[in-house]
Amino acid sequence: MSHESRRFGRMGLSLICVLSLAWTVFAESSDQGWGTFPQNAAEAARFLEYSTWGPSASYINSVQEVGFLRYLEDEFSATPSSYPTLPLVPATIPTDCDATCRRDNYSLYPIQIRFYTNALYGPDQLRQRVAFALHQIIVVSGVDITHPSRMTPYLQILDRNAFGNYRQLLQEITLNPAMGNYLDMAGNNATNPNENYAREILQLFTIGLNKLNEDGTNAIGDDGKIVPAYDQNVVNAFARVFTGWNFAAAPSQGIVNYIDPMVATQNRHDTQPKTLLDGVTLRANQTAAKDLSDALDNIFNHPNVGPFVSKQLIQHLVTSNPSPDYVRRVARVFADNGLGVRGDMKSIIRAILLDPEAAENPTLTVRGRLKHPVLLVTNLLRAFNAGSAAGGGYSDGYLNPQNQNMGMDLFAPSSVFSYFSPFTGVPGSNMRGPEFGGLNTSTAIRRANFVNTMVFSRINVSTTTPVNAPYGTALNFSAIQNLSNDPEQMVLTLNTLMMSGRMSGPMADAIVAAVKAVPTTDPLKRARTAVYLIATSAQYQVSR
Repeated sequence: MSHESRRFGRMGLSLICVLSLAWTVFAESSDQGWGTFPQNAAEAARFLEYSTWGPSASYINSVQEVGFLRYLEDEFSATPSSYPTLPLVPATIPTDCDATCRRDNYSLYPIQIRFYTNALYGPDQLRQRVAFALHQIIVVSGVDITHPSRMTPYLQILDRNAFGNYRQLLQEITLNPAMGNYLDMAGNNATNPNENYAREILQLFTIGLNKLNEDGTNAIGDDGKIVPAYDQNVVNAFARVFTGWNFAAAPSQGIVNYIDPMVATQNRHDTQPKTLLDGVTLRANQTAAKDLSDALDNIFNHPNVGPFVSKQLIQHLVTSNPSPDYVRRVARVFADNGLGVRGDMKSIIRAILLDPEAAENPTLTVRGRLKHPVLLVTNLLRAFNAGSAAGGGYSDGYLNPQNQNMGMDLFAPSSVFSYFSPFTGVPGSNMRGPEFGGLNTSTAIRRANFVNTMVFSRINVSTTTPVNAPYGTALNFSAIQNLSNDPEQMVLTLNTLMMSGRMSGPMADAIVAAVKAVPTTDPLKRARTAVYLIATSAQYQVSR
């Protein structure tokens, strides 16, 4: 452990406090939005913080060259990286399945490394960010779905529908076998309806527990109390809707079909009338498919869905505490994209990323979000063109142990509420900050240790079997080293690349002084010193 990392270890609790305080030291900003083109490189970098896995010099230049709207259209048409369909395997590990076989077929390793290679090098950065936001809203967890071949069709649905329509997403995710397993819709039958999927599609995926105003705030009844969006009778009715569905025909003996959508067995479906949201009643004797389609329409058209989903997408992409006006503006686009279409994801994403509140001057706003471990990893690695440990090639993507060590196991959230409770607040404030649920003395130290590993060392090639890291991962500081004789310019450049120009004056002065304390004969150490001090700071780890 380096001197810097040991020093941080004694200050772990202090960093938690500093990260919390970083949310409260800024005043509210003006309503000025983005222009057609970014005013400068820092503004382009800030836009990329919301729309990619992290700004890089090449992406900053691209946004400056083409402008915001053209950049979004290019992202909408970019070739999806996604995940390959993997061969299904038996539920029980065969006796002749060695360590490599178990890793590749019975752990999340293949999709975790694919995620990171996509995030670092894929051309579809915006699709990836939106798909991951949807994963955090519509959760299937690798805690239960441990086979990568069973998880990939779920991830493909999120990728495929990230720029599609939310109604189609609901259709596909409802019949996804991994979801059917995770929330017990697979095998659900009329004699004993299971309410798990019914409860979560309402509570977490679409509507929420309470009736909402258009701006996402709770509706208040005449009695001065919050109005529930539905009651247990409605949950029971939806549980009966979702009966009769199970896995499609097995492709071979002993293999469960997790690739094709679930199929209905009509004699296991409840055919009695069902009263759903807002008193809408499904007629008796409808097929399972008709009941499901009508029920999803009933959910999708509920007035809560726009503000509920829009607010969560804003929180995952831009800020944990959007104003009611911000939510209202996006919810209206959810309701109608201007062409009479409800749930159009491209229009919703445009509205979120181009909103005046997303464009607020980051040095003048209390809004922001703590970078969760996956974002911390991708932001740092993309900023410095991560490649293989030996150089000359790509990273192998073996990075989940890093974010797992910081409290976030990729694709294995602890519950249907995702990686962090959505109800977690920022310590010492009345603001929401779900990611703070994973921040404590231990994980704060591990964040600094991760930065120390990547900045002063690397992730080496594996020397054991199975070879999890065949190429390793290292950062490239050559561009920053070239500025080593001009510490002020070095810090100014890093301020744009890493912090979108929001570094405070005192912080910049302190880092310049630290760089100058390193001999000019060691340009690499000068670059590493500056990057380490920035990446371990509260101002960097709380994104605005």
